Amino acid sequence: MILKKLRHQKRWSQEQLAEMAGLSVRTVQRLEAGGKASLESLKSLASVFEVNVAQLEQEITVIDKTTEDWEKVPYWLRGYFFGSGLLKIPERKLNIRIEQGTVALGFGFLLLTPFQPNAFFASFVLFTAAYVVSLFTRAGDKYSVW
Repeated sequence: MILKKLRHQKRWSQEQLAEMAGLSVRTVQRLEAGGKASLESLKSLASVFEVNVAQLEQEITVIDKTTEDWEKVPYWLRGYFFGSGLLKIPERKLNIRIEQGTVALGFGFLLLTPFQPNAFFASFVLFTAAYVVSLFTRAGDKYSVW
């Protein structure tokens, strides 16, 4: 229950903590209830609270991507997270930024449609890409990959 204690000390809501750590609210709720966390999630939380990862590991079980829990994740989703840990930005936050960026570009191209007919096709491709990225993000939430 160290996570909940740290959050209460800062007077943050679960939503605020989730946003600052780049995690879903559901992930924060699950971790506070004693669920398992990925190393990336622990690193994000440790960074937000300015504590060592080891301090959080004392009470939160870490999902090692070589364990049974990782083996339960479908192959298509595991392939999406190949190279995990190479980026300094938590993957969930990066996914959301990519999703938001492609949606914004899609709207931009949609506005260009009256002047450039091919812009409609480009906006369709961008909206589809944003949707696919959102599916991977939600699947990561579902399988507690973060």
